[in-house]
Amino acid sequence: MIGESLQLTMLSPLPEYLDEKELALPLARRPESLDGLMLGLLPNWRPSAAEILDAVGELLQARYQLRGIAREQPAREVPSRSGGLIDTLGNLLDDLASRVDVVITATGD
Repeated sequence: MIGESLQLTMLSPLPEYLDEKELALPLARRPESLDGLMLGLLPNWRPSAAEILDAVGELLQARYQLRGIAREQPAREVPSRSGGLIDTLGNLLDDLASRVDVVITATGD
C-alpha cells in the first residue's frame, strides 16, 4: 500500500446538487482562510461524530493559525422526524454562532 495512490469518488443521492439549482438558496459565505478564526465543532448524536470532528479539528489546527476551537457536546437524543431536536437546540445553536466564525458538523457511526 505504501506508494500507491488512492482515489475517492463522492456520490450524491440527489439528482442535482442544491447549490447548482437556479432557485436554490445560496451557500453561506466561505472565508478565504481559517487563520485567526474561531472554529466550532458540532457533533450530532451518532457515536463517532465527536471523534471524527476532534480529528478534523486537530488537522485544521496544525494547518491554520486558529484563534481557538469550541467543541460542543453531542446531542443526547435521537432526532425525531418532526424536527423537534432542532427546535430544542435553537438556543445552543444561537450561542455557538455568537462565539465562533465557522462551524463544522459531522455524523458518524
